[in-house]
Amino acid sequence: MATSSVPAGFSSPPLPSRKRRHKPDWLVAYLFLAPAAAIFAAFVAYPLIDGISTAFTSRAVAQPGVFVGLQNFAKLFADPQFRLAAWNSLVLTIGTVAVKLVLGLTFAVLLSQPMPMRGVIRALAFLPWAVPGMIASLSWKWIFDEQSGVLQYLVFLLGLSDKPVYWLSDPSVALFAVAIAMVWQGLPFFTMMFVAALASIPSDLNEAAAIDGAGIVRRFFSVTLPQMRGVMAVTFMLSTIWTFNSFEMVFVLTGGGPAGRTHIMPTLAYDFAIAQSQLGLGSAVIVSVVPVFVILIFLLTKRMLNRDGE
Repeated sequence: MATSSVPAGFSSPPLPSRKRRHKPDWLVAYLFLAPAAAIFAAFVAYPLIDGISTAFTSRAVAQPGVFVGLQNFAKLFADPQFRLAAWNSLVLTIGTVAVKLVLGLTFAVLLSQPMPMRGVIRALAFLPWAVPGMIASLSWKWIFDEQSGVLQYLVFLLGLSDKPVYWLSDPSVALFAVAIAMVWQGLPFFTMMFVAALASIPSDLNEAAAIDGAGIVRRFFSVTLPQMRGVMAVTFMLSTIWTFNSFEMVFVLTGGGPAGRTHIMPTLAYDFAIAQSQLGLGSAVIVSVVPVFVILIFLLTKRMLNRDGE
């Protein structure tokens, strides 16, 4: 019987150990994460830490400033302009998000029904979401123009008033005009999310409810809405964060005027930091709302994790 033998001086190569085989995988993973971590550190972590630290100093443009503790926050809370900006942010956020929620759900239900050219109609309905914010803001500034704006022309054409309506310079209507523009800009997001949520609901649930004698309205509130609850919660919280942080629409339309009556937190922070060169005070405005965002992000993350666990 033939036997094989290993020549002298030669040996079988050692089998790679499990520990040695997995070590390069961790190294490769870290190498892939390194660019994202560097970008996060440079554009998120560092500005955040620098902004928080600046809020406790008297720092100004081209001036390092000194540590002043809570002096900036005490000055803010005693400033009527800060309280007005906080109130405007709250009213604008709650009002516009609520309107977008109702209208978005209504449009989503309508766009989910069979109709001719439904794809084209959906694309047109989602179009405002694709328009860059600055272009949308400039367009609405032209629409609200007191001399040659489209809205002003319609007011005269329909005989609603024989005097110009100062949409952006009248303190009593300026914030309302901003709200209209923000609803137009954010409504497609709600509609798009709700259309997707409606499409994911199993048809047999509505069919079973119909067999049990439930009408359209009852099926909507008993079957459709409960199935959309998770998507509605996530959409609501995301829109709340984005709306509260919205800057360009208010800045372009009113700049916080007239007389600071339409300032919201981001525009007030810009006014303090850039226009008045008080970086410490401007940073304090933003830092004062960080706890609100932390709570909202916590709730959003918790909701998304609960959905993944279901």
